[in-house]
Amino acid sequence: MENSKLVFLNELNNIDVTTLKLKSGIEIHQQLNCGKLFSYAPCKIVPNEELDKKIHRKLRFSKSEDGDIDKAAAHAFKQQNSFTYLYNNEIATLVDLDEEPPKQPNKLAVKTGLQIGLMMNLNFFKEIQFMRKLIIDGSITSGFQRTTMIGMGGKIQTKIGEIDIYGINIEEDSSRIISKEGKEHIFSLDRQGIPLIEITTGPNMKTPQEVQEVAKEIGNILRSFDTTRRGIGTIRQDLNVSIEVGNRVEIKGAQNLELIPKVVVEECKRQYIMNSIKEECNNRDINSKTLSDNKINNITSIFKNTESKIILDGLKENNSKVLAIKLFNMKGLLGHEIQQNYRFASEISNRNKKSFPTIKGLFHSDELPKYNISQEEVDNIYKQLELDKSKDGFIILVHPEDIAKDSLKNILEITNELILGPQEEVRQVDPKGTQTIFLRPMPGSARMYPETDILPINILENSLNELKEKLPEKYDIKLKRLQETYNLKKEQIKSLFSKYNEDNVKELISSCELDAKEIYNIVIDLPKDIKKRDNIEPINFEYGLLKDLLTFTQKNKLNQQTIRDIVVSLYKKEISNAINIKEFIEQNNLIQKQLSKEEVRVKIKEIINKNTKAPFGALMGICMKELSKQTDGKVISEILKEEMDN
Repeated sequence: MENSKLVFLNELNNIDVTTLKLKSGIEIHQQLNCGKLFSYAPCKIVPNEELDKKIHRKLRFSKSEDGDIDKAAAHAFKQQNSFTYLYNNEIATLVDLDEEPPKQPNKLAVKTGLQIGLMMNLNFFKEIQFMRKLIIDGSITSGFQRTTMIGMGGKIQTKIGEIDIYGINIEEDSSRIISKEGKEHIFSLDRQGIPLIEITTGPNMKTPQEVQEVAKEIGNILRSFDTTRRGIGTIRQDLNVSIEVGNRVEIKGAQNLELIPKVVVEECKRQYIMNSIKEECNNRDINSKTLSDNKINNITSIFKNTESKIILDGLKENNSKVLAIKLFNMKGLLGHEIQQNYRFASEISNRNKKSFPTIKGLFHSDELPKYNISQEEVDNIYKQLELDKSKDGFIILVHPEDIAKDSLKNILEITNELILGPQEEVRQVDPKGTQTIFLRPMPGSARMYPETDILPINILENSLNELKEKLPEKYDIKLKRLQETYNLKKEQIKSLFSKYNEDNVKELISSCELDAKEIYNIVIDLPKDIKKRDNIEPINFEYGLLKDLLTFTQKNKLNQQTIRDIVVSLYKKEISNAINIKEFIEQNNLIQKQLSKEEVRVKIKEIINKNTKAPFGALMGICMKELSKQTDGKVISEILKEEMDN
């Protein structure tokens, strides 16, 4: 079309998004490992098969104190979903089921939040009050999340300069989603109630790389605390991204630090293209009055001889029809690509599925003929709808008539919103990539109201001073020191100290007379080898069991193969807590008589004499097979080399 305002995705391949006047901030949510925030349940994620109890709920929204209705809550309520929550008696209490009032906040969680605030130079409130944040998407049994802001106006130093910390909240995490099938959603209550520290920065970041750098620095501060949980899903980054011609969009689920710059770039492109669609709509005089005649048209008769399997299958349902809406002057816009392999009509369809998840057969004029819908059928649609093929468009769907009509009305509402340009909204990033899809409208202040079951907490100046004196060593500084102290590589330090703290490692070195590399090999490398070679899933040993095992190992000068056999046996019997390790080894006959070096030498000579033409590698294999349980592999290798050189 002449004088088109549309921007195409491939035109933006090498764009510098700073020219679009990017502004970005981050919200980071870090789980703590100190017991749930308002109940006495542990912070523990369990396998789904261990969840042997369930409850069912439907949730509805309530108005704010001013009588307002939150957009996000209204959007969730409109979907009319029902929710099942799975749990067991270990990971959930009556508080988690919303059957009794919350306990008073976990003191260690509050202390950790305050210390994080001190490391971020936060201006604390004199009193903190927990609030209820309305959330009725099913992720919390009560329909609201308990949260409190402990202060505002902090700052942190990063490689890119000073970054504003708008605020820090302490709140409870939501339930873990297990599955979604239509309007039936199933959650686990193991994650609900785990304490979260939420940190919100100002929109100080002007490049995608700056966003990544700030996320790393905040993560560095959070990892300084022993109370923060480790592993996949324990820390979540949400990105706030906007450009000059766009709008503020909150992107949920940016888990991969390395992908953050790419996610930011792709969101900038999406907003820029959505703005070009808005400009093109203005160019074509498309608005809420001219977009459509708002009529739902029955065009089922066009498909009486169709070869389209999707249409035929859809019409098999009771009272199903093929219905259509007219979209004037929309030719080329519905199929316009706004993300990789994701078009304007894809955005419409995904938003519609939030309210009508059963809708499958939705088609638009820019993609037809396709799906065995013929050109003749497309021509007949244009003819029956009295549309101009050179400039108009349409959307059709096949479904039971009542739902189809409501769905098409919803599609018209959505399209009227989207032609206004980029929306202020919450989007979800693809866990495997950088594409985002619509999640919900941006929530507002109407979803917050006071929590009357929890007493306010006074923050005293002398208490803050005491906490300030006990701040932990920053994680990056600690890593560097540990590398120098224990002569391990950075990644080795990260792996070892993610399982056992520094005091534990120090005690193991002194009491077991092992160096850090030997401990690392047993704690990290050996489990990997067992999993790879024996296909046995490793178990994390509690510190007491590990200490007893290593002490016994060193005292009895056990070789590597024997240590491996003991660990494999513990894995198979799923033993992780401290036991009488000596009795366990004797009962399971895990130790053979250890040979002296001279006894080993005699046996190796016999092996060499029996295999006179065998090379070193073959001989080593035979020796290990016969002797590895009675002496160390290093001893075997040394003696074999000596005897072969003689």
